[in-house]
Amino acid sequence: MTIGHVSRNDDHIISDITSISCPNLKELTIICYRNILHYDRFILLFSRLSTVEHLTLLLGVGANRFGLDHFIDGFDLQRNVISQMPHLRQFNFYIRSILKDAPQINIDILCQSFLEQRIQQFVDCTLDYFNNHYGQCQVFSLPFIGTRLDFISNRFLLFDVTNTFSNVTTLLLFDDIKPFEHNFFERVTQALPHLKTLNVFNLLEQEETKNTATKLIVFSHLVALILHDIHMDYAEQFLCRSHLPHLIELFIRNDALLLIIANNDQQAKDNCANIERLRIVEPWIEPTSAHLNFFPSI
Repeated sequence: MTIGHVSRNDDHIISDITSISCPNLKELTIICYRNILHYDRFILLFSRLSTVEHLTLLLGVGANRFGLDHFIDGFDLQRNVISQMPHLRQFNFYIRSILKDAPQINIDILCQSFLEQRIQQFVDCTLDYFNNHYGQCQVFSLPFIGTRLDFISNRFLLFDVTNTFSNVTTLLLFDDIKPFEHNFFERVTQALPHLKTLNVFNLLEQEETKNTATKLIVFSHLVALILHDIHMDYAEQFLCRSHLPHLIELFIRNDALLLIIANNDQQAKDNCANIERLRIVEPWIEPTSAHLNFFPSI
């Protein structure tokens, strides 16, 4: 049984689990990438799932004044999940927890919590802290079984020789400390060869733009590009300095789009030639004739 959706909130997820009437349920997958705010209520549900043998959790866990006050670690999973499921034989997970004013903790201590609980033979962890006073912890079993990564910064170890995240098709990038440079996106295409949806949040000006080589970055499978809260540089990065042969959906700030149109760059025109869905934000407006002339497929 699979429960969840990237856009559903925790009330829906909790309601769905409560409604389960399978006394002999053996396999369960719960997917909720949108932050679960009532984690204290969510974890109570695992005591109702004592027959499950194969469990997969793909979760985002947020923080509010009534819920989580710590990063999810090995001790937490042992206490709230594994110990409640005596027949559990296989446990795959990717859990991203976010805290406001998060305490600085040592990554080695975080990883050690999984070794001490013997949760999984292979587990990895990452920690990140942002200028907006939020901290983030991501813990996952290996091999990585998710197809989505959210709030990935320059400091996330996305790139490794084992291609840990090669099955990821959806990526949300966020960084308010350092801009994403041309070389970073080159490595993204190498680490995530099947990437289909890319969402970028970064208001920082690129520092190496003028020194960037003219070689285009090729996003071979990208079909959707979302550029809401961005510096102008990222509109030029993707539409003028990248090759997007399969792009059909674009969400973009109006000022950034008007700049691209005014420059009349041939690479940008080629990248926009097949776009079928255009959403213009900040402000949300319907495309005008000035916009539509740049998008012949709309």
